[in-house]
Amino acid sequence: MSFKAKVSIDANGVKEERSVLFIQTLLLGRTKNSIDKGTTQSNIDGYIELLDSSNRINGKITVQVKTVSQRDEGHNKFPCPTSLFAYAETTTDNVFLLAVDHSQDKVLYKHISPKLLNENRDKEQQETITLHFTQNEELRRDNIDNVLEDWLSICSNRVYCLTNSETILEENSELKSYLQNIPKMATDLRSCDITEIQNFTDAYNGLLESDFRYIKSVQFPNVWKRGIAIYAYTDNTLEYSLYNINLGELVAPIVQMPQCSIFEIRNKHDYASFSCTENKLKENPRLYPLSIIKKHIEDFIKNQRIIPSDEVFLIEYIHEFIEANWRHLHLKKSSELNVCSLIQHFQSKYAYIDKMPVHLVSGGKSIYINTVYNAIKLLSEIGYTTIPYPYPEKGSYGNTGMVYDFYSPTTALEKSRIVILNTIRAYQSFIQSEFPLLADKLDAFYGGNLISVLVDYSDPEHKFIFHIHYFRSILPSNEKSIIIEDISESRIIKENNLSSATDFFRKESVMFNGREFSCFRGGGLNDMTILFGKYNCLTYFYELLKTHFDDYFKSLTHED
Repeated sequence: MSFKAKVSIDANGVKEERSVLFIQTLLLGRTKNSIDKGTTQSNIDGYIELLDSSNRINGKITVQVKTVSQRDEGHNKFPCPTSLFAYAETTTDNVFLLAVDHSQDKVLYKHISPKLLNENRDKEQQETITLHFTQNEELRRDNIDNVLEDWLSICSNRVYCLTNSETILEENSELKSYLQNIPKMATDLRSCDITEIQNFTDAYNGLLESDFRYIKSVQFPNVWKRGIAIYAYTDNTLEYSLYNINLGELVAPIVQMPQCSIFEIRNKHDYASFSCTENKLKENPRLYPLSIIKKHIEDFIKNQRIIPSDEVFLIEYIHEFIEANWRHLHLKKSSELNVCSLIQHFQSKYAYIDKMPVHLVSGGKSIYINTVYNAIKLLSEIGYTTIPYPYPEKGSYGNTGMVYDFYSPTTALEKSRIVILNTIRAYQSFIQSEFPLLADKLDAFYGGNLISVLVDYSDPEHKFIFHIHYFRSILPSNEKSIIIEDISESRIIKENNLSSATDFFRKESVMFNGREFSCFRGGGLNDMTILFGKYNCLTYFYELLKTHFDDYFKSLTHED
């Protein structure tokens, strides 16, 4: 027998100590840290002092350090204890949550600001509040300077407000008095009409600030809010246009204008609606702002505004672009492209390509070059020296004279796997990063756990079919997986003794790898998108966006 000492540190303590050490290592030499690895303080773990170039304190943040659970790794979210919100509410400190995601080698940070506190008043009785983090709320090895600048700016604002509080209160009082005495704008709108328009602008701008913040950043950069110009407003008439109010611009958010033709609207008014038979704003004030957001989404998808920063997407885009435009770019055709040679070629041919947009005009068509140049530079930065073709080379596997001859069943399956797996992965990452508040509703798996794609290339002369099915695990699970198989060799077909893909819906449940699933959705994929067309990953990416956003907006309509 022997006496047993208390456990000095448990598993959770090890995780938290590891997270503290990770933060301290990242900020070594850039800050002065006083973070308790043993969590002896009740609400916080310590402080980080921000230093200037002479190592003198320039600002200070109070931190609680947490570790992202294995379940939430890579999802940019963390269940923050409300005790931290309570602490932030009772102190003048700059309180931050620092959640370390070891799987991504990054720290998710959130300033527990007065604004954040007010936005979550309805969750005061909860034990935790799930916080979502944008890319601008990540501390990584490659952005330390930017993050420290952000933290210092928050500290500086707090110091300014504290040291100038009396002056600020006095100025606010004067401003309030001034605003109260401003003559009201002449209008024939009724008070109830104005209230409806105000509610609309609040709802519309609120969506752009929350669920669709990414769309605002892409389509309306440097915009504070979007204003509305009213030309006619009655129970059965609605004529208006929307305009941008830029940051630093003093413009009224609601104005009444004389009635006019849609053709008289200036180009700064990107959206206009004219109707003499109905007033949709009055009829459905909840859905009408969403209908305009839907148009913004459709515009974003139609114009394919971005290329995901994914290696396969970048490689595909470069090869497809050069294949289509090599003559105009004065390049030689090649299945494997040299990164250094391409960068030098673009810089020598287009001297200002790093500073401004570059277009080529050929055959009446304008070719924008910066996107492909930037894609090549991105690959160079992550270590690429050559850019191999990402897919199996096209061959001659038949005599139909059709595109089916380009691939054999084996190469068709290989390319399909590359396109589908990488695109769904990129789509999920994009949604979680840029639409975190809608991530569950826009899930590529529709809330399920398994996607099965069966590729039928058995008779290219007559048919080529992609069967896609979605399955939900009978037992609750967070695991998600994708299988892409030749239909004649399909494990899921054989394991369930099925004769065809349509049999999935005839069974209450199916087995796969010893797990039980129910099939809840099925359909097909476009073979031109996945296999035969150009920019396969990019095209499929935008098709996924369109499909899932269409379903999302339809569901809102049905709810109403």
